[in-house]
Amino acid sequence: MKKTLASLLFVLNLALALCAQQNPASARRNVANPEKTLAITHVAVVDVARGVVKRDMTLLIAGERIAAVGKSRTVKIPKSVRVINAAGKFLIPGLWDMHAHIGDEDFDRAAHLRLFIVNGVTGIRIMNGRPAHHGWRREIEGATLLGPRIVIASQIIDGTGSFVADVLKVHDEEQARIAVREARKQGADFVKVHDNLQRDMYFAVVAEAKRLGLTFAGHVPFSVTAKEAAEAGQKSIEHFTGLTEAETDTAQADDLIRIFRKNHTWICPTLIMRNNYAILDDGGLANDPRLRYMKPSWKKSWQYMTNESKNVPAKEWVRRKETVRREEALVGRFQKARVGILAGTDDGNPYVMPGFSLHDELVLLVESGLTPLQALQSATRSPARFFNQLDSLGTISPGRFADLVLLNANPLVDIRNTTRINAVVVNGRFLERRDLDGILAGIEAAATPR
Repeated sequence: MKKTLASLLFVLNLALALCAQQNPASARRNVANPEKTLAITHVAVVDVARGVVKRDMTLLIAGERIAAVGKSRTVKIPKSVRVINAAGKFLIPGLWDMHAHIGDEDFDRAAHLRLFIVNGVTGIRIMNGRPAHHGWRREIEGATLLGPRIVIASQIIDGTGSFVADVLKVHDEEQARIAVREARKQGADFVKVHDNLQRDMYFAVVAEAKRLGLTFAGHVPFSVTAKEAAEAGQKSIEHFTGLTEAETDTAQADDLIRIFRKNHTWICPTLIMRNNYAILDDGGLANDPRLRYMKPSWKKSWQYMTNESKNVPAKEWVRRKETVRREEALVGRFQKARVGILAGTDDGNPYVMPGFSLHDELVLLVESGLTPLQALQSATRSPARFFNQLDSLGTISPGRFADLVLLNANPLVDIRNTTRINAVVVNGRFLERRDLDGILAGIEAAATPR
């Protein structure tokens, strides 16, 4: 049945009312007027929940939310609404990078946040929170800074033997508990734990986080096992920390699968980071044209690592490549067993680039045995499930945030098609290809030494 103009306007106003209930600050930025309403017509919508493509669909966006989705023949578009004819294009939910390490420098704020957006990455989980990140989030939410949605960890909590410079080192259980309390006071969304956290301090962090209602995630410290971390409630395990035995022992893998599923423990494998360390001797990395958008300090560091790779023994490259092979096999095994997989990159490591490398990660996930749909879910619907925000994120449905990526080709046919970006919608703001290209040009200029 065709919707009348009156009923459609009612839906638009209802969506704005819901937005006001869920996020009053955001609603104040988007009053109900025609300039704040957008229609994307005749588009193929990729349903990441069911794995199907819905052809010839029309979306109505009111402010920062999707107000309506339906067959184009049934949706009546009000006058004075901006209309984007997307015939021949494919629409997916905005992507998430679930392991980001964006720094707190001005270049990171000005360039790296935008690099996520131009690559269709409309959400990131920062894994080492700093005060600057909270300020950036406020600016993004206030519409004074273009950037993705940000979920922010505490500063990394580690033990005194930590090899990482920018972490909070705790000496005993009381300091561990204080660190968690301080993280909550600073507005952290969750607590991040790391390699050298001693056993008693790890469990002190766990207890305090639970007491305060915070989740905790990160590395599996050397002092505990992956099984213990999962049973303690660690929500995600990053990279493959604590999983070495499971990579080579089928029984160990099956045991962890059972425990991970029971405790709803997710894995964020960051395959692209592992892969790049294994092929640093490949000159192709240093010639990647996307490097022109990276900050000079990163490019200098990465080039140094490439130059030094000639001094690395041949057997070390064999070992690294074998590690990657085992880890990819384990990811495929976890996926088949329905252990939650999250797409993340660990940007800042050699040739791991904000925004761009999320697409590289999706390719590696498919090569590990995931279908294109499963890989796409790892960066869309799965993060929404992980955050318990399926009512706001992860799918193209009424009431969800209008974070979308318009593609020139179907990603369910070839996951590499996620790079064929025609436009990005971030929080209801439509950025067409020329807008994205203009942003890239500005970033390249800023990254070019003078």
